[in-house]
Amino acid sequence: MKADCGYGGGNVNGCGKQKLSAYGGLAGAQSAEQKSYFDENRIYALQIESTDACDQGCIYCYAGSTPQEQHGLTSDEIRGLLADAAALDIRAIDWLGGDPLLRRDWYELMVEARSLGLINNVWTSGLPLADEVVARRVVEVTAEGFVSVHVDSLTPEVYAQLHYGGCAENIATITAGVDRLLSLGKPADRMINCITYTARQGPEDAAATMRWWFEERGLRTCLTMFNPSGMGADWRSLEPGLEETRRVYEERDRLCYDPGTTIGAMDTDKYYCGTLVTVTYTGEVTPCSVIREGVDNIRRTPLREIIAEHRETLVHAALHDTRSLPAPCNLCAHNDHCWGCRSSAYNYSGDVEGLDPKCWLIAANWARMGRSEGDRGVGEACIG
Repeated sequence: MKADCGYGGGNVNGCGKQKLSAYGGLAGAQSAEQKSYFDENRIYALQIESTDACDQGCIYCYAGSTPQEQHGLTSDEIRGLLADAAALDIRAIDWLGGDPLLRRDWYELMVEARSLGLINNVWTSGLPLADEVVARRVVEVTAEGFVSVHVDSLTPEVYAQLHYGGCAENIATITAGVDRLLSLGKPADRMINCITYTARQGPEDAAATMRWWFEERGLRTCLTMFNPSGMGADWRSLEPGLEETRRVYEERDRLCYDPGTTIGAMDTDKYYCGTLVTVTYTGEVTPCSVIREGVDNIRRTPLREIIAEHRETLVHAALHDTRSLPAPCNLCAHNDHCWGCRSSAYNYSGDVEGLDPKCWLIAANWARMGRSEGDRGVGEACIG
């Protein structure tokens, strides 16, 4: 079942320069509004980890998810978050887990969010979409938003290495769920396949997986860099090297964006992560779901008060002006959309506003200038 990929259909070079703007920040038709929020240091999307339950069993899961919920926000806590989001003029709720579709009241909560004028974006393993009732409800509540599924690899042996219990049959189950959403009218350009890239997979397999989803189903890829974070901190051996990172992310750029453009080793562009706040399933309020240490907790302080006090920290406001980016990123040809992955900077280097250690462009340009990566002189260009 092939599907229209959006701008230009399946012709990668025919989609024009709109692709990075439309898809880099995941906001689609609302991309201009998302950028205005970025310019004003406002919060466009609130990620809510509604549960830690998930059936997929990813070995590197920073949330430490298991099939049975161990932790989770209460329904009243989530309703309070939705009310605060609407009052703060936040535009979208990104439902995370675990797998948000495993909550008993997921549908009622998403209907309530929509009634408040909020856009629902759902990040699911994809396994619950095997249930037609679930799939129909997901299409309904995400009418203005997107759905992300998670298949790291289409190769059964590779998939099995990345998941407890193997369970390579999940590949077919998730693919069938995507087909069900497509048949129910969910546009392919409002769906994503998410890959957490690890050294155990390798660039060839990741590239083949991305190509298949794009060419056969019209889905672009949210390519997330493995971070040793949270419950996944003990899996440092999964850290990819710079050369394989370059190869797999350049293939992502080729498939998903415009010729000659890149967002480096980021999974989305800066307009998404620079207008985002996460509430974890334990109530921690953080800049990103892969940064597990929060600035405060909603079980101590209401979200609206946390945002009032910590908004600039949460949205990395100090980096919104490209002149404030660390060299050589401050003059990079790609910094109109890219500022490096903030979670990689934090989890690998300990500096959330520092250089992204997984960006191959930085290393290549220091080498071109005959400088070591430790020599970070201001005002030196990053050649794209």
